Amino acid sequence: MIEHPEVDVVTVGAGWTAGIAAQQLTAQGLTVVSIEKGRAQWTWPDFAHNHDELRFTARHELMHEIERETWTWRPNDRMPSLPMRQYGAFHPGSNVGGAGVHWSAVMWRFLPTDFDYLSHHTERYGRDLLPDGHSNQDWPVGYDELEPHFTQFEVDTGMSGQTGNLNGEILEGGNPYEGPRSRPYPLPPLAPTRAGLRFAEAAEALGYTPFVQPSSILSEGYTDMSGEPRAGCVYCGFCTRYGCHVDAKSSALTAHIPMALDTGRYEIRTRCYVTRIPVDDTGLATGIEYLGPDGREHFQPARTVLVSGYTMSNVRLLMLSTSDAHPDGIGNARGQLGRNATHQIWQQPTIGRFDGERFNTYMGNTSTSHAIYDFAGDVFDHSGLGFIGGGQLFADAGERLPIGTVEGIPTAQGEGAETADGEPREWGQAFKDRIRHWDSYIPITMQAESPAYEFNRFDLDPTYTDFLGRPLLRITFDWTDNERRMYAFIAERAMEIMDRMQPTARVDNPEIEPYNVVDYQSTHIQGGAIMGTDPSNSVTNRYGQVWDAPNVVVTGAALFPQNPGANPTATVNALMYHTLEAMREQNYFRAPGELLS
Repeated sequence: MIEHPEVDVVTVGAGWTAGIAAQQLTAQGLTVVSIEKGRAQWTWPDFAHNHDELRFTARHELMHEIERETWTWRPNDRMPSLPMRQYGAFHPGSNVGGAGVHWSAVMWRFLPTDFDYLSHHTERYGRDLLPDGHSNQDWPVGYDELEPHFTQFEVDTGMSGQTGNLNGEILEGGNPYEGPRSRPYPLPPLAPTRAGLRFAEAAEALGYTPFVQPSSILSEGYTDMSGEPRAGCVYCGFCTRYGCHVDAKSSALTAHIPMALDTGRYEIRTRCYVTRIPVDDTGLATGIEYLGPDGREHFQPARTVLVSGYTMSNVRLLMLSTSDAHPDGIGNARGQLGRNATHQIWQQPTIGRFDGERFNTYMGNTSTSHAIYDFAGDVFDHSGLGFIGGGQLFADAGERLPIGTVEGIPTAQGEGAETADGEPREWGQAFKDRIRHWDSYIPITMQAESPAYEFNRFDLDPTYTDFLGRPLLRITFDWTDNERRMYAFIAERAMEIMDRMQPTARVDNPEIEPYNVVDYQSTHIQGGAIMGTDPSNSVTNRYGQVWDAPNVVVTGAALFPQNPGANPTATVNALMYHTLEAMREQNYFRAPGELLS
């Protein structure tokens, strides 16, 4: 095994949180190495000519290689698990910058009640409304404590949006339900789409409050924390699954990683595959073991290990890092590792076709669509509804590219337009007629939360292994009646909005589709190494430090006790800022391994 010189911090992967940590820690004179399984990539030249749907969307150029390591899934513990052979429900990233390079860049702050979830719902409705078998719990950190870090991240990277709540004052045009902001968004919102305006007009007529979604895509030129000016969005429509060719979409590549590299104290080793976190006799981590691009085993000693990969990669690495000190894996002394696995509801309750109208849906993306938050979280009264939780609705139009265009178009009416099973015909004149409407349909999408349950969890699969012969991570997950009732209630509101939009034809989906790993359901899988108040209810403390190995720090959405119905990146990165502030103020690196208070 090749042993390298010791550094202060080694990170698993080189994505958003690793980049933030590298930038802040190297600025303090510390040394950082990132072990990245993918390749190096930069705005120039890698994204200069990348508008290739076949390469990036169909063949997953920027994503994790599932032929080397995939996941298995089963709906419950009475069913056998099977491995994912091709991409479907979620799209983890690979390469320098991680999934934060090919993301849509929609950037929500979670609601204040998302953080005191259990106590809030219990106090308002009593315990009877909580679903059977739930394992929801409060976060050990609240919105007010994270607010300065949300704000700092938004200023550091550039963010576009319309402020809805400034220091408690509700402002017209923004999200009236968002938590109080101490500063407005650095930039105005992106230009809205025609489809979004059609949705907003109908929603407003029904008494709801539409607004353009907040985004980490720059609406105009901006100089970020690096001091480098960046261009505003050109609305090309190649965002999700693509790097941004004009650098308008923020990622770890735009500021944090380049600034860290400029110090000379940061190194990224690409094409390296982390296999294990070794520990000493006391159970503290000594570094990272990995397989290098030379095919040889390497050991990178470090005083602190940052477990900063994708949610499920982090959980699996902790499980695989067994030793005498941690016989069931790091952070698993009390069986907490793998708990509270959650995923989001991402489905389309209704799709409308508007014959004779064009919406220019090849431009923009989700960030340029209007949304409503009137049914998100607990902003509406759940009394008598039989469920907890909520979700946002938005007009999902943009990034409509040639290969994916045929999906979701409401079928033409009349004989021969559908098969005997009621599915749109995929051949002949009916198919051609349907394709002619590629720019004339608007889906209304629901992004909704996923409460945590005792029976939804991650563990190591006893049957299937990766390319090194090690167990894959097994996902045991399914919706419950709580989510089915939540979906049906919000879907009915979506269909009422579509009524107002007066489509020529439509497809309604009043009931939630069964959970599966084939249909895309957002990449927002969360939990598995959750944070909490003590080792009896969590894997880590409020800063992501593993209770029984405090110099192992988990970052990202694996820390979330349950899954709010919003994109998680803002909270992921605010938590990273929060942890780094505590490390700095409490002089953590004087004695790594002690718990921050």
